[in-house]
Amino acid sequence: MMQIVLSLRRGVALLLCLFVVAGGTLGCAAIEEQVKTHPETAIGAGIGTAAGMLTGGLIFGNAAGTLLGGLVGGLTGGVIGNVIEARAQDQAATSQRYNYSPAQGTMIRIEAVEAHPAQVRPGDTINLNIRFAVLAQNAQQTIQVSERRQVFLNSSVVGDSTLQVQRMGGTWTSSQPLTLPANAASGSYRVVMSVTADGTESTQQTTFIVVR
Repeated sequence: MMQIVLSLRRGVALLLCLFVVAGGTLGCAAIEEQVKTHPETAIGAGIGTAAGMLTGGLIFGNAAGTLLGGLVGGLTGGVIGNVIEARAQDQAATSQRYNYSPAQGTMIRIEAVEAHPAQVRPGDTINLNIRFAVLAQNAQQTIQVSERRQVFLNSSVVGDSTLQVQRMGGTWTSSQPLTLPANAASGSYRVVMSVTADGTESTQQTTFIVVR
């Protein structure tokens, strides 16, 4: 069982490697090693079906964090998987990169978002990735962080999930798999990703296309 869990973590770590953008991202080997040797970076032990079907507002919770939300409309019947996160930089390195001062209070900054792959078919799995920096006045303090991913089709919300978890300061890479239902409508989907901590919010958006 432990070998299966580690294999799943390694697989999602490789998905994180696909999210390669400039500015402090770990290489593939480093991300895989971090997820394997520091299981506390993984929100939940399962991926895919084991993560649970979050439809109709069903709440999924675990010891590390709480994932809530659902899929409606054209995405009803799909699966929202657990979020896997790895800390790419600690508070000190991130503070230096942003020239951060504790007097600034809590700082949240989304550095990049991505839907990968950018084009999928019904039944495929797409990964909704965020890289963000979070900094607090006290380097030893954990911060309540909320990551929200909203999926829109033709201006209507068809997916909305939020992860609520305590995080240390630093730069985090976060990936959430979304398996589309077999009857997912074709078209261009817009994904709005936001990260909130201590009343401060940062938001960016991206798109993906479903084709038949």
